[in-house]
Amino acid sequence: MLRHDTRQKVGPATLFPQSAATYNPQHVSGGCYIIPDKKALLRCLIDKVVLQRVTADRISIRVVWRGGEVSEMDVKPAVHSLHVLTRGAELQTRLLDLARQGFDDATIATMLTKEGHRSARRDYVPVRTVQILRQHHRILRQSWTGWPRTVPGWLTIREVAAQLQVSRHWIIRRINNGTIAITRNAAGRQYLFPDTTTTLAALQELKSGVRKHLSIEQVANK
Repeated sequence: MLRHDTRQKVGPATLFPQSAATYNPQHVSGGCYIIPDKKALLRCLIDKVVLQRVTADRISIRVVWRGGEVSEMDVKPAVHSLHVLTRGAELQTRLLDLARQGFDDATIATMLTKEGHRSARRDYVPVRTVQILRQHHRILRQSWTGWPRTVPGWLTIREVAAQLQVSRHWIIRRINNGTIAITRNAAGRQYLFPDTTTTLAALQELKSGVRKHLSIEQVANK
């Protein structure tokens, strides 16, 4: 719907009462005039603005300038639900498909945003939106069940502590300060000691003070 502005038009003479002879540099800031009434300036430059809601999630704006030029742009307003979005159904289908393929929520959100999708209130897809939709459709992630209690051929920190009759923190403290040199295994990302008499004897020497430092890798290679 077009609306004509019937208010009194404000010309440049009203906006800039100073003539060239009375020009004052204080009226210029950063190369632009300081206008007391910005709305009056816009009324001087713009003939009319036409807004049209094309869809629930898209508004078309058309600005007609006094000189006859026309500027057009689209705005994507916030809506109350994903179901209102033009591509809302496509978004949910794609999201659930990626979730069933095993992609994590952050990766899914990034992929959907790159494909041009958005959420109801953002111009991108937040990770939280992915999580809510995935859980709503009962696509759950496997929870972490902890480290395995026993690993054949190896001793965990808990098992070593039981054999040495010390606390787990006694061992962890010496791993952290470098007294026990050991690396985490690649599979479980935990500390595992070779289940050999040589390893246990070396740990007993460390406990009694005979050793000041112990490299598990060197002991295992003996």
